Amino acid sequence: MAAPDPARDTLAIIGAGPVGLEAAAAALAAGFDVHVFERGDVAAHVQAWGHVPMFTPWRSNVGPAARALLARHGRHVPEDDSCPTGHEFAERVLLPLAATPELAPRVHTHAQVVQVSRRGALRSDAADAPPRADRPFRLLVRDAGGRENLLHAFALLDASGVLGAPCAMGTGGIAARQELYLAPQMSYQCDDVLGLRRARHAGKRTLVVGGGAGAATLVVALAQLAREVPGTSTAWVMRGDGTRLRGERDADPLPARAALFAAARATLDDSSAAITRLTGCEVEAFEYNSATHRYRVQLAHADGARTEEVDQVIGQCGYGAERSVVRELQRAECPRTGGSQALAAALHGAGSRAEELRATLAHLSHPEPGYLEIGARAHARLGAFLLPQGHAHVEVAIAHLATLRDRAS
Repeated sequence: MAAPDPARDTLAIIGAGPVGLEAAAAALAAGFDVHVFERGDVAAHVQAWGHVPMFTPWRSNVGPAARALLARHGRHVPEDDSCPTGHEFAERVLLPLAATPELAPRVHTHAQVVQVSRRGALRSDAADAPPRADRPFRLLVRDAGGRENLLHAFALLDASGVLGAPCAMGTGGIAARQELYLAPQMSYQCDDVLGLRRARHAGKRTLVVGGGAGAATLVVALAQLAREVPGTSTAWVMRGDGTRLRGERDADPLPARAALFAAARATLDDSSAAITRLTGCEVEAFEYNSATHRYRVQLAHADGARTEEVDQVIGQCGYGAERSVVRELQRAECPRTGGSQALAAALHGAGSRAEELRATLAHLSHPEPGYLEIGARAHARLGAFLLPQGHAHVEVAIAHLATLRDRAS
């Protein structure tokens, strides 16, 4: 990987999550010299919500390349309709996959890709002066000790996902006043409020900001905690009017997702759940009282300002993609989602059937030759991403890169 003129079969993958590892397994099978760079641990973001059941079942969650590589080493994963938790998925699939003899030396953890470019070319340079495809990708990679190296690859797949870039809670999608300062002590994850984080929320008042599946998951769990521990309560802040939560749909083909939203609505009707729903609200500012260890949250509403005092704050306003890493690459970015422009248009056109859309090369490609975004990274802020879509992305991407490699040989 460190050679200045890499062979045409070198492939770098950013991200060691489900899609990145599936891509690595598929790339190995296609004869690539593949290396995966992960800024933390393997499947770290999956483990962060590990207590939560997935919407999709076992038979849909494991890609064909991963399943084949695991089977080669005697590891067989379920193919039934039960939905594993994130922990089960990580422990039975992702961690063993990364530890296989084939992938273990190629998955580099605590190796953050800081920025990517073409060697000797700027984003503003014309595509054919000289041909960008003839110049290898140049990756600036930083290890856990802060040491940096420059590595090179013929092709690049960005499977970094979105969970590392949570959206801010403030009005208009930017940080509320004092949010950036207080962010390290607040949460932007779907916390395990009935398990590891129970003591943090039991008998306390928690503010949950967001109107999608993550917020619904938290509110259902906090309602259960309120029934178990007196004094526990939740203020649920959402920008919309609450008639339809983000991701909720009629005749949902995924029973687990339909059940979650039904439970969230039932919770709001349950007087014992101690849930206050604040619709049509946005967060303006946070204040933290270090004497009482409580937050004073200013909310903006069409009917006027409102203030909530709470003990804990959890933001679930969605996630975006980290774009600074690839800012020197020529990308066709959707102005709304930050992901692939062609894919966003196709998904938007598919409407309620977007999750059934099988992405093509045209959906995933960018002007930068040899570079594709796959998985949730390609969807970015559009959301509605399911793992079977990521597996299809991998199939398209590896086939395309193999064609480019073979043509150049």
